[in-house]
Amino acid sequence: MKRLSLYIIIGVSTLLLLASCGQRYEAKQLAKDFVDTYAVNPEKIDITDFSKLDSTKVISDSLVQVLRKKADPLFKNGITYTAEKQGDKLLYIRMRFNYEGQEMAKTFYFDPDLEGIVMFK
Repeated sequence: MKRLSLYIIIGVSTLLLLASCGQRYEAKQLAKDFVDTYAVNPEKIDITDFSKLDSTKVISDSLVQVLRKKADPLFKNGITYTAEKQGDKLLYIRMRFNYEGQEMAKTFYFDPDLEGIVMFK
């Protein structure tokens, strides 16, 4: 009986680990696609690292609107975001990169289903 419980715990843990790795990969790909599409000079952005995928409930609707309107010199104007904020929770990942010899970082926020980017800062 103890052995069966151990196998169940290991199996569930493995499934959760694989699911979270898949979500992180999907978030990284969304962020890379965003950079390729909206960066002024995407060829000058050398991505070095991504943080783990995490969630937050402290982002208000008004903050989303402010950050969407805020100009970022590395990115083009008129960005079309692929997701809207729904509910309290957003997922986020931090991307570290080099741009013209300078280390920089941007944080990308996603809807809970990872269907698209809600905003970045």
